[in-house]
Amino acid sequence: MYPVMKAKKQGSILVLTLWTLGLLSVFAVYLGVGLRQRLEFLDRLETRNKSYHIAHAGVKQALSVIGNFQKDSAFTCLRDTWSNNEGAFSEVALGQGAFTVGYTYRMGDFSDQAPDAETERLMYGAADVEGKLNINTAPRKELSRLFELATSLDSYAADGIASCIIDWRDNDSLSLPNGAEDKYYRGLRYPYECKDAAFQSIEELQYVKGMSAEVFLKIKPYITVYGSGKLNINTAYRMTLRAVGIGEKLTEKILRYRCGEDKTEANADDRVFTAPGSIVAQLSQVYPLSAAEVAQLSNLVSAGRFSVFSDTFLIQSTAGVGRKKGKCRIECVLKKDLDVDSEKAGIILSWRMHYII
Repeated sequence: MYPVMKAKKQGSILVLTLWTLGLLSVFAVYLGVGLRQRLEFLDRLETRNKSYHIAHAGVKQALSVIGNFQKDSAFTCLRDTWSNNEGAFSEVALGQGAFTVGYTYRMGDFSDQAPDAETERLMYGAADVEGKLNINTAPRKELSRLFELATSLDSYAADGIASCIIDWRDNDSLSLPNGAEDKYYRGLRYPYECKDAAFQSIEELQYVKGMSAEVFLKIKPYITVYGSGKLNINTAYRMTLRAVGIGEKLTEKILRYRCGEDKTEANADDRVFTAPGSIVAQLSQVYPLSAAEVAQLSNLVSAGRFSVFSDTFLIQSTAGVGRKKGKCRIECVLKKDLDVDSEKAGIILSWRMHYII
């Protein structure tokens, strides 16, 4: 009997030992997974922190280039070092990572392979805000033209959104014939008030009657809420030139003039309009202008619609750390203080930061 009892006792101890080892193994795995998750979380936080500071360095680089260039310049154009400078803004190594400052510009492409086309080009530098249409100052007709040209909306629908924009930003409660004021917005499923004040961001347009996500995405590249409201003829998009009332053929001549002899914009060969008052004379030296085209340009110049200089810029700096996942992007709008030479001189009108997974 004794050997049998001893064997059973030993068997029980073995089973208990195995269960204990099993439980300890599960507990160890659980602790390991939890520890690993915590370590990964801390690593992500450290990566985000590093990528933010690298992206911030990209912004400071742009501020320095803009500041140094703006000191003595009488005009602003796409050939400038702040606008397109791959060496200064593309994959600039810093510490364990690198930053890129850039934006997409829709420019005319007048090469023989793609005559009269509009192509998207990645530019390394800051974007001139005043090449876009300011939705806080643009008149109804210009807004309506932009919506009709950039989207598939007909003239009535385009005018409707333009009227609603005017109603949204003006300080009264009187609706335009094709617009919308408080009565409309209060009747929505989730009601809100008409703002009756200036837009603070272009995204705010999505609260305006008639504005769909599809329409917003199509006009987004051409609009802003910053700047003087004047259109810089040296950096304006084809769509914004058309929106202010310039005909298609005259717009082509302006864009071709800017391209220079090589038919490509944003390089050293570009021609530049040096003053609003000389736009007609400079353009007519290269391309013949009809009496109607001269009148078009002259009227817009007289109305103060054009400028050749900008002091407000959009800076988009994106940074990553090595091969680690996730990047930080900082988007800010700078209004340069032209009376001070310091690279820090200026007002940051907007600052946004987000992480790209």
